[in-house]
Amino acid sequence: MKRIATGIMTVALLAGLSVCSAEPGGVRGDADVICRDGVCELAPAASAGREPDGLAAVANPYQNAVPDVEGRWARDVNLGPHDEFVAATSDPQAGVVFFAGNPIRNFKVLALEFKDMSPAGKPLFNVRELYTKDVLRPERPLLVKFSFFGSIPNNGFSYTDPMGKTRQYYISESGKDGSLLFGEL
Repeated sequence: MKRIATGIMTVALLAGLSVCSAEPGGVRGDADVICRDGVCELAPAASAGREPDGLAAVANPYQNAVPDVEGRWARDVNLGPHDEFVAATSDPQAGVVFFAGNPIRNFKVLALEFKDMSPAGKPLFNVRELYTKDVLRPERPLLVKFSFFGSIPNNGFSYTDPMGKTRQYYISESGKDGSLLFGEL
C-alpha cells in the first residue's frame, strides 16, 4: 500500500514540476517570462555572449528588471571568458551556463536527492553542496556540466539574494520543449 501511495505522489510531483509560475495568471506583461507557482521560465537573453533570440530560465524572486541569475543550455551560448565546474562525469552530460545580472554572493552548485513529499504536496530533497563561488559576476559566467536522469530534478543551485536571504532552486528540463527550467525549492 505504501508503494502505491509513493507512486501516486511521484506522479503528482512529476506533473507539478512541469508547471511553472510566480504570478497568478501566468504571463507577466513586462517580458516574455511565463511564471506559475513561484517559478519563472523562458526569459529572453539580454547579455553579451547569448543569442538575442534565445530563451533562458531565470531566478528572479523579487521580479526585478534584471534577474538575479539567468541560465541557458551551453549549446545555445557563445561563451567568452568563463569559469567551469564539472558536477558529474557520468553520461548523459549537459552544460548549463549561469549568468548574473548583478554580482551574486555565495553561489553554490547543489546535488539533489528526492526524499519525500510535504503534506502540502511540495517535493522535499536532500541537498548536498558540490561547488561554491564566493561571487558570481556578470562579466564572468559559470559553465556547469551536469548529468540529468529521469524527470525528478537531481541538480540545483543556491545563492544569497540582495536582501540577504538564501535562495535554492532545482534545475530541470521541460518535457514539453526541452527548455531549461528553474524552480524554487
